[in-house]
Amino acid sequence: MIGLLVMMSGCLGSAPTASSTHQPSTSTMYSQSQSLSNVTHSQGFPENSSKNVSQSSPGINFTPVEVNLSPRVHLEIDPRVELIQIIYFIANPKWYQERVSPYLAGATPYNYPYMKDVAEYFENYTNATAVKMVPMMVWEGIAYDAIPEFALHLNPVNFSKAMNWSDMLQYRPWLNTTLLDKFARAVAQFANETDFWKFYNEHRAFYNETLHRFEEGNGETILNVTRFEESFFGEKASSWTVVPLTLMSLGGFGFHINRDGGKYVYAFLGFSKVKDGIPIVYLSGDGITFLVHEFAHSFVNPAVNEYYSLFQPYESLYNPVREKLSMMAYTNFKIMLYETFVRAVEAYYLSTTGDQYDAKRKLGMYSVPFYFIKDVYNAYVNDYMKHRDVYKNYTDFMPELAKVVGKVYNETDGGKKVKPPMTIYDFLKRANSTGAIVAYSPGGYSRRVAEKEYHWLLSLGINATLKPVSNLTKKELKDNLMLVLYSNSSLLKELNRNALVTVNGNKFYSRPSGETYTGGLEVFEVFRNPWNKSAVVYLAVGSGRWPFYNGYFPRIYYLTYTIIPSWGGSAFEWA
Repeated sequence: MIGLLVMMSGCLGSAPTASSTHQPSTSTMYSQSQSLSNVTHSQGFPENSSKNVSQSSPGINFTPVEVNLSPRVHLEIDPRVELIQIIYFIANPKWYQERVSPYLAGATPYNYPYMKDVAEYFENYTNATAVKMVPMMVWEGIAYDAIPEFALHLNPVNFSKAMNWSDMLQYRPWLNTTLLDKFARAVAQFANETDFWKFYNEHRAFYNETLHRFEEGNGETILNVTRFEESFFGEKASSWTVVPLTLMSLGGFGFHINRDGGKYVYAFLGFSKVKDGIPIVYLSGDGITFLVHEFAHSFVNPAVNEYYSLFQPYESLYNPVREKLSMMAYTNFKIMLYETFVRAVEAYYLSTTGDQYDAKRKLGMYSVPFYFIKDVYNAYVNDYMKHRDVYKNYTDFMPELAKVVGKVYNETDGGKKVKPPMTIYDFLKRANSTGAIVAYSPGGYSRRVAEKEYHWLLSLGINATLKPVSNLTKKELKDNLMLVLYSNSSLLKELNRNALVTVNGNKFYSRPSGETYTGGLEVFEVFRNPWNKSAVVYLAVGSGRWPFYNGYFPRIYYLTYTIIPSWGGSAFEWA
């Protein structure tokens, strides 16, 4: 299950539902630009920020724990980001519990002592103003990517406000700057009253081990990614900094700072599991593209922003997938462009590093929600990269990408001809209205899974019925169905008509990617009922020795389908 969560959160899984915050957050991978005149080195620390504090606090180490892969590429545990994570961990609002809590990655105070250390060290400060303000800040929109973004606005030594919020307002115009100022003051007060630097310094060995564990096997790959990005985008960054997150799991965020003509690029990566008390942070749940994705936003987003007037006439292309993408916090057409263009960069990276299979597979599964990604990818391959004498950098290519999107607009009648995919949310919405039947093939594991999902639907207030597949009537086949089937089920012949992943014995064929998989597999997918187009099917099909051994249905509302090994692990595909 963890492998599946890694895949889903690597690029999508940390996104909120439309009602998660006061205003919908931007993208979890949303990279932003800020103009910062007092940044003096790669980590973006303000000039002389430690001068006064260090003079009055002799012996305290104010430097961050850092590993330098090269003069411009760094791994770091940023104390500002660490402080804000701790405050959110202590506050533990519902959003945090459901989306980024360490518990979601299997961490507990028993296998992850750092959690216990945080709880014990700060146990007397649960009523601190900063902690009490967290639910309000989440409501305001300081969640996901906005958490590290807010943190980097603070002084890295005394944690007071170090710069204004103008850059945040570009993407979150609803933010109340008075409230942000108040929270910044409360954070600085919290750091002072708790002697945060004492805690940070006491855990330097843990932070160092986290970074070195992350560096092992990843260091050269990270350097290669930075080289690829600079070559592809035609722009050299002043620095690249990767910050593993210790108290936020499963998500990733991109960010950059502009100063004096230079670009300082960040990627903040949540951890996916704990091993020997250390959070394990992957560059991706499916190859290296997690990091490629986060870094790419620092180049794609500014280019789109600069030329957005060329894309604006095609905004109706967002309408067919508005509901689906909004649940992933991709709340407007501009963000859809960011995500489409970045995902096409991921596929191009895979193709250039010799992984044509993964490139094709990614394009296929991404084309479900981002339906013109293949057009963008082909433009990269057949125009942009073949004519770099014309397009010196990525921004130069924006007018041509606007033509590509314009062609899609014309071919789809402004998006009216696009049929959006069904998702788990569609199934639940329809089931909540007209009920659902949970049916299962004979077998202990399949029945156990069906019973679990039946009780889940009941807990949501859905009128559900549980029965074996053999007892389904022709009339009941026309209802909303949650089916747990083995791959030899006779129902699959009809179900395959509408399914994105068709199953025939031990062969699983993905229509989006064109790939066929065999062996011990499970597929979970949502599609229109072939016996009644107004009803929805949520289907689980298992093959191999231990189908449904893990005993769960994915409950990620914006999921359309996923194919995973029946023994668990990373998904082969998902959308």
